[in-house]
Amino acid sequence: MRLFRMAILFLMGSIAVAGCSNVNASEVKSVTLECIQECLRMEVKPFDKKVYEDRASIALFAKAVNQAEKMEGELDYGAIFLMTFRMKDGSSSEYHFNIANTDSPQNGLLLKLPNTSQGYRISQATSEKLKKIIYE
Repeated sequence: MRLFRMAILFLMGSIAVAGCSNVNASEVKSVTLECIQECLRMEVKPFDKKVYEDRASIALFAKAVNQAEKMEGELDYGAIFLMTFRMKDGSSSEYHFNIANTDSPQNGLLLKLPNTSQGYRISQATSEKLKKIIYE
């Protein structure tokens, strides 16, 4: 019985840290960010659309998705970016992705489309690295 409880706890822990999705960075051809909703309202937009094809950036975006923590409750938010992972096999996946250009510490927000009611929190450390490649 004790072994059974330990197995259940392990499985629950595995699910909790599973992230928003499972993106294999080595299978990603590019990551595209498109300025939408809240970004379009910015006085100075960072860009209309930006494509990342370098391995370091792709790995960072994949890490954000893979390690994002599920948030409780439904969200009422405005999206900053539409993020699209284009895979080498021709498939793609889309997310609403929020990282603000702020000096304050932040947790980025991620929602896998089409489910816009379930949010995932990106760690502050990963959010800071993403902010640098997006806004600088």
